[in-house]
Amino acid sequence: MYQEQRLSKMLELLQDKKQLAAKDMMDYFQVSKDTIRRDFSILSDRRLVRRTHGGIIPLEKSQQIPSFNDRISQLTQEKKAIAAKARDFLKPGQVSFFDVSTVVLHLAQRIELPMTIYSHSLDNAIMLSSQEQVDFHLLGGKFHPKNRFYYALNEAELLEQTSFDTAFIGAASIRDGLVSFEDPEDAHLKKLALKHAKTKILLAEQAKQHKDSSYILGTISDFDYWITDQQPSPEVEELLAGQVTIIY
Repeated sequence: MYQEQRLSKMLELLQDKKQLAAKDMMDYFQVSKDTIRRDFSILSDRRLVRRTHGGIIPLEKSQQIPSFNDRISQLTQEKKAIAAKARDFLKPGQVSFFDVSTVVLHLAQRIELPMTIYSHSLDNAIMLSSQEQVDFHLLGGKFHPKNRFYYALNEAELLEQTSFDTAFIGAASIRDGLVSFEDPEDAHLKKLALKHAKTKILLAEQAKQHKDSSYILGTISDFDYWITDQQPSPEVEELLAGQVTIIY
């Protein structure tokens, strides 16, 4: 069994058992103590588990990223306010990338202009399917149910031939200035979209600074604009001064 397969299985076991001991994992996978220690270390570094003496336990709920459906009901007014500000960047005839994000879904609800939109989000597709003025392109592939997006390598590579006027990107976490996500496939697709976008716009609430996620897209300063729900701390503003325009 490959390492990534072991890591996935450990996370699956952890959901049921709530605690995994190194010795039990050695017996389960028939591997050495050093191998299990390395596996535990990787899961901890990815902020998916917490190390304990001789094992691992799940992260506290407050540090975990909830599912897409759970996130829809959280901070609704803040997300609507961010989407309202992002709407100012929509122009007739432009080509845009819309991320799989609850904030971006609020933005999709506000579209009244003729434009072309690419997205890998099931919910964006449903929302925009009745908008006759929108030329919508769904990037298909394998469906990831927790965060409700599609991914396939050949579909993602279509973005290499597409130039976007704007890319609207959400975030699972912006801890320490790093924009990160739960799924490597999701992060890869966003990276391709940003690579070919003239204007890069991050839509993320301040609360995302207290979340943990594993796969890094880049830094906040990689974006042209960061639209958020309230003024960042003086330390964050000073760190990002001259690198990104913050709108709140």
